[in-house]
Amino acid sequence: MSDDELGPIDYLVVEFPGERPTGDEFALLLDAVDRGTIRVLDLEFVAKAADGAVHTVDLEGLDLPADVDLATWEGAASALLDEADLAAIGDAIHPGRLAGIVIYENLWTLKLDAQLHAHGAHLVLNGRILPEEIMAALDATELQGGGAGSTDRTIG
Repeated sequence: MSDDELGPIDYLVVEFPGERPTGDEFALLLDAVDRGTIRVLDLEFVAKAADGAVHTVDLEGLDLPADVDLATWEGAASALLDEADLAAIGDAIHPGRLAGIVIYENLWTLKLDAQLHAHGAHLVLNGRILPEEIMAALDATELQGGGAGSTDRTIG
């Protein structure tokens, strides 16, 4: 495993129920970083005004409780999001709301990848299945009489 290898990169967009996060979110994110599970590549915030106008919000511009220390996150904005990304995020959130966007690398996969390479194997695909899709598939399987023990599957 070399320093120029990257694990899979993912993003999350979280819409907050008001115009500000509570601050607890930063502690949870930092915990995942401290455990070596992820590396934050970008952390940005987007607000959507009541009239639908969308704009970015700097960390310093967040209305947070006084006990929230943002020093860890200063400089985490890497401008990975372009105008089209910000417009899509703006379309996804409700007027009068703030959304936090975190782009992160899955570090836990690097050790797995190194072990695979050591044995001549390599990752060939990476993807994401949304929880809603899993639940719908499980519901459909139950309706069809299949279950967790069902082995009647065709792939391809």
